[in-house]
Amino acid sequence: VSTQSTWEIKKSGSVVRSFDLMAEYPQMEEIDSFGKPIPGLEHTNVVETDYRLFRYSKFALPWLVLMLLCFVVLFGLTLWQGGFQAIKQINAGIPRDLEPWAEDNRGDGGLKRPVRNLRFAVAIGAILVPIFVALVFYINPRPAKQRNCYYFAAFILFVVVVLAVIAFCLDVGKTDDTRKCSTEPSTRLLSCESKAAYGVTVTVLDAAVAIFGLACLAMLVLWSKDDTFKSTHNTWQEQTPGLPVEDPRYIEEFGVAPAVAGTDIVHKTLVAIGLLTLFATGILLLIFSILIHEFRERVKGSEWDPINKQTQAGWPRENTRLRLSASSIGIALCLLSFVPFPKRVYVYVLGFLFFICCVLHFVAFGLDVNDLEDTKDLQCPSGVSCRYHPYNTTTFFDFFNGILLLIYIGYEFFARHKQSTVTAQREAQEAPLEEFVPSYDAHPSYAPIMKPDPRIAGPAMRPLLGVEVIEVEHPGTGELNVTVMLVTQGGAAEEAGVRVGDVIARWDEIPITCKADFAQAVGSAPIGSTVQLQVVRQNAAGHTSVEFCKLTIRGVPA
Repeated sequence: VSTQSTWEIKKSGSVVRSFDLMAEYPQMEEIDSFGKPIPGLEHTNVVETDYRLFRYSKFALPWLVLMLLCFVVLFGLTLWQGGFQAIKQINAGIPRDLEPWAEDNRGDGGLKRPVRNLRFAVAIGAILVPIFVALVFYINPRPAKQRNCYYFAAFILFVVVVLAVIAFCLDVGKTDDTRKCSTEPSTRLLSCESKAAYGVTVTVLDAAVAIFGLACLAMLVLWSKDDTFKSTHNTWQEQTPGLPVEDPRYIEEFGVAPAVAGTDIVHKTLVAIGLLTLFATGILLLIFSILIHEFRERVKGSEWDPINKQTQAGWPRENTRLRLSASSIGIALCLLSFVPFPKRVYVYVLGFLFFICCVLHFVAFGLDVNDLEDTKDLQCPSGVSCRYHPYNTTTFFDFFNGILLLIYIGYEFFARHKQSTVTAQREAQEAPLEEFVPSYDAHPSYAPIMKPDPRIAGPAMRPLLGVEVIEVEHPGTGELNVTVMLVTQGGAAEEAGVRVGDVIARWDEIPITCKADFAQAVGSAPIGSTVQLQVVRQNAAGHTSVEFCKLTIRGVPA
């Protein structure tokens, strides 16, 4: 039953529902054969959430790389300590090393242990600093925080350089002392083989770490200070080909010093080359230091251990097999996670397998700790020293890898579950009228029944930038400038790199001289489109520069 635009749905004479058709469907363009208006649908952009797709966080990639490296390290330690004679044959052993000259310098490749530890510290610092800088560059915090992180990395580099110089001074006169020794069991006579080439190599690497570290230190400090080395991952400063680097009119108006095109690209490239070289040098220094450390003599057999008759240093077979399985599964899962296949079901299956891998690592940790404690209860033979640090390292990686997996699963699949969905915009299409208004004869007891269609477009969308601007008069020329007064946290402007105090000069190719120009440019921008903002910015040092920010237009209901 209807009266003009008011419709009532009745059953057995009673009003079940009454509603105003004009209010629910305001766009009336046609009428049906009964003379009633047909609701129309407007075309607009509709934001939809597709739960079938999974979006990883920015945290996922570096964490997966870290887990992959740790799995590879554990896999290598297992192969090294497994007592393999063939691929299918694993010899059971006792997790300890018997060293006859452990308390003597001859027991560690002929070099002093404090120097070895110092060299290890230099190598680890040379490896971690480039990784830290790369993570900061990837995560891309706000410019001030980013600069402070680079200053911190420079400070650590300074410490590494000082330690490298000390290690070089201690190694430079001791290269001929590097040797590999062996002892005859019955007579206990020691015979040694010179390994001076290894001593020369680590001395040269000490000097190389000091030189490359000093160069990277200078580049990080100087080029972070003048903002020519910073991440453009979220377009804090991004230039589009075809646009002028500097607008002469704004250079003259705001007193901007002409910037040399490509300065930031050259500086970033040089810093990357320097850090990669430092990273590679640190890896080499660590490898050769471990090789020299492995020149220490280790013995086995009843001649050295008449009580326990230790014939093999290593782990029980069950521990080795479990650790090989856990680390292999972890490596495979990390590689599969790098596959660009964002289906939620696929990602959830990987997450479940990551959890299984985590359980395996903790089980291996428990077995290894138990066997290590049992081994330490055994009596150490006379004339030798019992060393456990290689096996303590393996046990540490069992536990550490399990913790890494727990953090990844907890954050990626639980803590940010609501942010893992993928949103997209589409243009709403008209639905046939019969899909939501069936014929009057379809249900004789009801007249008529209206069914809402999920594809019906919502309210019209208006652009939203997440920024407030004001007009400021230039003190010298008297002209108006559009200046950013407020940037909404998490908004499109903040992601583009717009800051409070920026003077908006251009919107793509359109000059912006007042708020009316800016409002007209914003109002004419389609939802979801990307524009290039040219802003004039004054940095912390008081220098003025022209920045380019790529901004994606977001939409909200009007």
